[in-house]
Amino acid sequence: MIKVRFMLISFIIIIVLMALLILNNRRNVSAPDQLMVRPLDIIAVLPPPPPPKSMSKVTSSPTLKLDLRFQGDGPSLNLTKANVTLAKPTLDTPNLDNLTPDLNVQSTIFDWSGFSLKELDQQPRLMTALHIVFTDKMRRSGVRKFKVKLHVLILKSGKVHLKGIKENPYPELNPAIRKLTKKARFSPPQRHDKAVQAEFIWPLVLKES
Repeated sequence: MIKVRFMLISFIIIIVLMALLILNNRRNVSAPDQLMVRPLDIIAVLPPPPPPKSMSKVTSSPTLKLDLRFQGDGPSLNLTKANVTLAKPTLDTPNLDNLTPDLNVQSTIFDWSGFSLKELDQQPRLMTALHIVFTDKMRRSGVRKFKVKLHVLILKSGKVHLKGIKENPYPELNPAIRKLTKKARFSPPQRHDKAVQAEFIWPLVLKES
């Protein structure tokens, strides 16, 4: 009898435990899952604006209108001839006879000054013959010779540099006088036995050769 009571008590205890387990499982199943909802910050990003449409300027070319008058079988155009006369340009030849070098311009490369005749050991001597041709007008006038005064610079080599024509009764012979002085040669001017430059007024009597 004792064993039977013990077995009943044990069976009842087992049944109670199983009932508790079943109830506990039902609570876990029936209890819904809890979800946590957090607010989200949504930033709306707008697409960039479309590029502006390039406005192309359409320039309409002017239309050429011709007044065509039909005569006979087809159109005809009346053309007028333009008379254009071109005047031939005239060039004036400059007069170079009366041009003299500017004595006020000082060159920084060459010394255009010289010693006077009084400062030299002796006067330079003309070493070449002078030739000049008179004009027909001078021959008809009976001119046989005339005198000129030339402002000259005698270089150390004896060459003559014409600085100016002081007096000349016949200016038409100025070009011939310039050529004459270029060919003229003097003995080298000397001062204290050294070659120097000499500057003076050269009175010259010219005769036709």
